[in-house]
Amino acid sequence: MGIERKTTPSDIGPLVRFMHFLKFALISAVTLFLVWTVLSLIFPADVRIGRTINVAASRQRVAAAVSDFHTWGEWNDFLKPPLTNIKYSPSGGTGAWLRADQMAITVLSADTNSIELNWDLTGGKRFNGGMRFQPLNADSLTIQWWFDFHFRWYPWERMGSFVYDRKLGPIMEESLKGLKQFVEKPL
Repeated sequence: MGIERKTTPSDIGPLVRFMHFLKFALISAVTLFLVWTVLSLIFPADVRIGRTINVAASRQRVAAAVSDFHTWGEWNDFLKPPLTNIKYSPSGGTGAWLRADQMAITVLSADTNSIELNWDLTGGKRFNGGMRFQPLNADSLTIQWWFDFHFRWYPWERMGSFVYDRKLGPIMEESLKGLKQFVEKPL
């Protein structure tokens, strides 16, 4: 009968220790990614960000200002970071467009009640948005502005969606204030 000898850590070669570490790191990374993915599924795939403001102006005046990209530079803060190579469609309304190196915006539909827009950002991000004009009384209305985002199952997209409101909301609010000043000033 021989004496059994137990292996000690010093008997294990550096390659074997490295393989154990590599196996542990790989299992940990896969487990962490799976937990991150499952947690991200708690976040919704579709998110709507919206802001509203009341203005003392007619629907026609507001609809004209919103559906004509030539006026956007005067009130819309999304155009404030200097866009480069801006080109506008010749007229406003349905089918109108604004193109710049950073984004392209197209009017999908426009009338005196609402406007729907498609936003294409460089880098492939695409989303829809729009505004509705709800009358308050004869000489004022509420403007509701919204953006709709759809996120794929990717954890980094879903978990990043919760910052969209904090990032875009203040810009929307300032733009609406600018729109209010623009449409309320005398002609």
